Amino acid sequence: MDNHIKEKVFEFINENFSNDRKLLREKANVFLKNPHVTDLFCNEFEKVNVVVHFQSLSSEKDKFSKEEMGDISDVWNFYLNQDIDEVDTSEGYKDWDFEKYLETGKALHCCKVWINWFLKMYYIQTFEIIKKGKFETDSVLTIVDPYEKGKYNSILNIMKEKGYEAITDDLALIKVKSVSTDCNDDPTVFDCLFSDIIYPVHFRIK
Repeated sequence: MDNHIKEKVFEFINENFSNDRKLLREKANVFLKNPHVTDLFCNEFEKVNVVVHFQSLSSEKDKFSKEEMGDISDVWNFYLNQDIDEVDTSEGYKDWDFEKYLETGKALHCCKVWINWFLKMYYIQTFEIIKKGKFETDSVLTIVDPYEKGKYNSILNIMKEKGYEAITDDLALIKVKSVSTDCNDDPTVFDCLFSDIIYPVHFRIK
């Protein structure tokens, strides 16, 4: 683990998550008026040329309240399968769950990227979703398909070009003492920097 990154992360958390996260709330409210990180990657990720879905539990708000801080990251979902070039809208809505695709028995290959608003840090995971009967399962994916590998590398290259550092599992899962998030009174670094609701597949509590 890079000690410099670890020190930077804990310095940020200790400064911004103390005093009922007052300072962090102020920063977040300023960010929401000019979401430059969101806008930057919205443009950059178009270059990957795959179907991508932006997801944030916070960026659609006008202002964070004292009662509910929200997450301080954006989450991007990339759909890597070569035979997926658009989102199905035949039912009158965008099927971001890819229900019809999964019903064919094919595995949906995805890449999810969490990007912090204030630190040039991100977390990335590839995973697959498979539907058998009525049940869907997801699991961590090691990409072997050359087309999908190329798209994944394109995402990594964008993050590197923009000066972002990847957070490792070792750092992401460290418990942070004496702070809390909206949904976790015993949070990890991941909870603080990215989300305490939208987790990587293998982080989920069983």
